[in-house]
Amino acid sequence: MPLLCFPTRCSTSSEAVDKLPEISRLNFALELVSECAGLIDADAVARLIGERLRWLFDFDTCVLALRVGDVVRWRSMRSGDHGLSAAPEEHDCSSRALAESAMATGSPAASGQPMIAIAYPLGGPERPLGAICIAGTAGYSNRDLRFLHHVCSGLGAALLRIEQTDRLSVAYVLAANSDRAARDEARAANDAKDIFLAMLGHELRNPLAAILATVELMRRDAPGPETARIAIVERQARQLNRLVDGLLDVSRVTTGKINLLRSAVDLRDVASSAAETARPRMLAKGQAFMMELPDLPVMVDGDEARLAQVASNLLNNASAYSSQGTRVQLRVGAGADEAILEVRDEGIGIAADMLGTIFEMFVQGGRTKEWAPGGLGLGLGLSRALVELHGGSVSASSDGEGHGSAFRVTLPLLPRDASAPGQDGLKRGEPASSSSPGSPRRILLVDDNADAADSMAELLRDCGHEVLVAYGPVEALASATAFAPDVAVLDIGLPIMDGYELSQELRKCLGSGMPAMIALSGYDQTRDRERSAECGFAAHLVKPPDIDELLSTIQDAQRTVPNSPK
Repeated sequence: MPLLCFPTRCSTSSEAVDKLPEISRLNFALELVSECAGLIDADAVARLIGERLRWLFDFDTCVLALRVGDVVRWRSMRSGDHGLSAAPEEHDCSSRALAESAMATGSPAASGQPMIAIAYPLGGPERPLGAICIAGTAGYSNRDLRFLHHVCSGLGAALLRIEQTDRLSVAYVLAANSDRAARDEARAANDAKDIFLAMLGHELRNPLAAILATVELMRRDAPGPETARIAIVERQARQLNRLVDGLLDVSRVTTGKINLLRSAVDLRDVASSAAETARPRMLAKGQAFMMELPDLPVMVDGDEARLAQVASNLLNNASAYSSQGTRVQLRVGAGADEAILEVRDEGIGIAADMLGTIFEMFVQGGRTKEWAPGGLGLGLGLSRALVELHGGSVSASSDGEGHGSAFRVTLPLLPRDASAPGQDGLKRGEPASSSSPGSPRRILLVDDNADAADSMAELLRDCGHEVLVAYGPVEALASATAFAPDVAVLDIGLPIMDGYELSQELRKCLGSGMPAMIALSGYDQTRDRERSAECGFAAHLVKPPDIDELLSTIQDAQRTVPNSPK
């Protein structure tokens, strides 16, 4: 049984700063997996792994095995190499043996105590498509092993898609008239993609839940000067959470089926939020950033987070295709009946024949061996889809290659008497205070992510509740009867038995003393919410939960009876 970590109280902003490398690491992992998902052959995946894996792990040697058909291809590199090499004499024998073990068993492998080498298979345990092994004298923790698992799961899904695509191509050649089989293959590939994206969202939301709960605790205790730093950590963590949501929503965005959380939005706030996100990248490249905002509000009817995503995409695009020392400008204005957001740069420009296709998915202008900013070419296409969902339009203009470019977003302008942010008694940008927790309740909190469980438990105790933390189903069942909770907050993705199964076991164990149950999960698909309702959960909350929503749900939760199976 693993050692239990008891919650400790965070009280300084340095702990929030300590979370920043983890956020950056998650960003790099998300970028690596996303780019691999758009590649069309295993060798391209290997090249990208060689370029990017050093951003995620410190290692002395790295060995990669890729199964292509019935052949296993081996690649390796050392810490100072520019990429993976196929030269057999450069392969580290012990690391290769560890990778072979992981690929043969479909399970993780490690050597040394503490672990100086760790390996994980690429893909499912039934038929791994390869393995990665990293070795370093500094050693690795269980957290590194779990993170390697998440990375390898995403890369395995990309390799599985490549393998399925290759098989599909062969099927078309051998059976050109068998379109039904082709549709079945495509549907299976799409289902695999949905499963992978749901899994990725779940795993990324777990650390975000711990970060945001800790930030909320720190904000309650922090002196005035520290609140600005804490607010930065919170905003960036929430932005990463929106990126995860955006990854899961790609298909709905492109088909116009995404749900917008519309309200009266000041386009100046949108610009400021986007600038905060994009400014660090510009500073790293030595670029000058200029923002021009009007004195009066520029109100539109829209989803502020999605509009900020559009503006961030345009700013990041401007920075990516501009060299060091150039300027990037962001301007907000208003016409007679339209709101305007415009981004200008002094970058490589856009060729005339590209202006008509620059907003298509997977299109990247000016990408050459000398100028390859990375990415999948989704940013501008997603921006156009989001703007059009708001009833607006986006256009690009350029005087040609080498003369910079301009992107202009126009949206319907709301009347002058539309309510502006900050007029409800809150200052602009000031977070609403958490709602009153009401009467104290006895809460059983079950989550196998210790950081997330401990930080949430401390937050709930700070609100006056009595909380018992269990890090797994066995511990929860052992302590439930004696604790007699009023409410049980159950993580759905638990080991041994999931949250749905645990709820049924708790019902058998507690009988008439069964508490009200709240599902807490990184999964947010319709079928997940439906299953929670069927199992008798009073609510289904998605990680990281909104603090006010969590507190009100706990206060209002009532015991429910699961639906009888049909």
